[in-house]
Amino acid sequence: MRNFILIAIAVLSLAACDRSHDGKLDEAFETQVVDIVTYTGLDGSGHATFCLDGRDDEPAVMLYTRVGALDKVKENERLLLTYAIDHRASDNSYWNIDARGYSRIINDSLRVNAKPLDTYQMRPIKLISAWRTGEYINLHGQAETSSKSRLLYMMIDSDTKYDETVDAYLVHDLLGSDSIFQWREFYMSVNVAALKSPNAPCHTLRLHLNDEANHKITYRDFHIK
Repeated sequence: MRNFILIAIAVLSLAACDRSHDGKLDEAFETQVVDIVTYTGLDGSGHATFCLDGRDDEPAVMLYTRVGALDKVKENERLLLTYAIDHRASDNSYWNIDARGYSRIINDSLRVNAKPLDTYQMRPIKLISAWRTGEYINLHGQAETSSKSRLLYMMIDSDTKYDETVDAYLVHDLLGSDSIFQWREFYMSVNVAALKSPNAPCHTLRLHLNDEANHKITYRDFHIK
């Protein structure tokens, strides 16, 4: 566990990779992978395990490591994991990996508005990528930081929660802070299992965004089922 060090998200940038003298990437960096995964606790040998959900509805893969319990991380918590693949099962149901580091991210479930939509703060973000894996919508972007705690979560419109297309919004509230600092990177994973229920009519989650990076795109659609 000593070598399994908590790392900052910022250092995960591929631009930080060193190169060898002949101009090629060092092999240690070439084989590294960064994914959002679910911590699933310890196996029978006391080693940490993770679940890597497939893109959209592709099968999940179990990840087995040689490290012990993660400090202050709860089972079913979503994390950003950096690792290298040592071995893949022939049916691709599990991988043995060399875990290099992890970062905690925003974990949440879908919320529903209790007040009119126009009463919620939806300050801009800069969206880098958005994708669904199984029952999770994952976001990678940048948001303004402030001197106080703030709110960042995904909320669906109660008027559409029983429609085939459910409208959702990214609430970003600085809670009245007047000290706004530089943009900072974030990762968020939101559980949308309630919309994937067989009894739910939803086929599409439409996430409305105030995206500073791309004003022309005001929403992103995610196929749910």
